[in-house]
Amino acid sequence: MSSLNKVSGIDPELDADFFYDYETLRVGGLIFAGIVMFLSIILLTGNKIRRCGKPKPKPVLDEDDY
Repeated sequence: MSSLNKVSGIDPELDADFFYDYETLRVGGLIFAGIVMFLSIILLTGNKIRRCGKPKPKPVLDEDDY
C-alpha cells in the first residue's frame, strides 16, 4: 500500500469490481442532448409560433423623425 493511500484512508480494492455502464450513459446523454436541442429550437422560434403568421407591426414614422 502506498503512503498516499495510508494518509487518505482510501482502499483501492473497494472499487475493484465497479464498472461503468457505458450504454446507459450514452443513451442518457443522447436523450439529454435531444431535449436541450428541442427546447432551444422552440425558444428560438417561439415568437414566430406565438404570432401564427401575423404580419409584424411596422412603426409609424412622423415627418419630424427624418
